[in-house]
This record gives sequence, C-alpha cells and structure tokens, in this order.
Amino acid sequence: MTNREAGINVVRDMMGDQAAAKLSASADSNTFGAPIAAYAVDQVFADVWTRPGLDRRSRSLVSMSVMIAMRQPHEFAIHMGAGLNNGLTLKKSRKFSSRRCHTLAILPSQQHWLLLPRLSRSMVWTSTKTTLATAACFDTKRRPHCRC
Repeated sequence: MTNREAGINVVRDMMGDQAAAKLSASADSNTFGAPIAAYAVDQVFADVWTRPGLDRRSRSLVSMSVMIAMRQPHEFAIHMGAGLNNGLTLKKSRKFSSRRCHTLAILPSQQHWLLLPRLSRSMVWTSTKTTLATAACFDTKRRPHCRC
C-alpha cells in the first residue's frame, strides 16, 4: 500500500467518503493547491496519523487544542467532526474544549494583569518623563538645537 492509499484510508475513516474523494482528487490534480493536498495525504494522514504511540482519539484532542490556540474555528470544527469519528463523545469534547478555552484564553490574559502590580511608580514616572521630554524636543520654538 502506498502512502497515498494509506492516507486516503485514514481520511475516509476520520471524515467520510466524500472528504476522502475530494482530498484525493485535489492531491492528484494540477491545480494551485495540489502540492499542499498531496502533502496532507502522503505525510500528515499516512505518516503522522498512523504512527504508534497515540490513538486517533488522543491525536484529535491534540489537533483540537492547536486549533483553539491558533484561533481557527473552521479547522476546529473539522477536527471536532473527525474526533467524533475517532471515538470522542460530545460530552468529553465539550469538557475538553471548555478547559482548553480557559487555558489558552483566560490564563494568558491573567498573566498580563498579574504583571501590573510589579510596575513601580518610579518605572511609570520615568516612562512618563521620557515621553514628555521627547515631546518637548519636537517643540523647535523653545528648544531649536535639541539633539535628543
């Protein structure tokens, strides 16, 4: 079995006959996206999705995490459908997705807010003085020879 055949079989298992036929036709065409489709079939689906170590359900969870992190809702929906075909349940997917959204959206913003108390008044004042001094340098009527 060639990589192309193995990849199309994985796509068929995960996304159905229609998606497999579309991806296969795209990979075999001479269109602009053909090399990308061929790479997806031959490398991603035939190689990565069939490696030992992780089952497809776990790989789907990883892919869904990446799609959430990259803010790709369309791709997330595709991987969600594939995940359901790979053994995920809606309940598990909902729980997983809400946890990923918390981790990837709320926590990073909280980390930024936690840094604010570390800024001392002197840092803020120094920054403000520098900004005011720079603005004053552009006032050529009062400081015509400033070289800041």
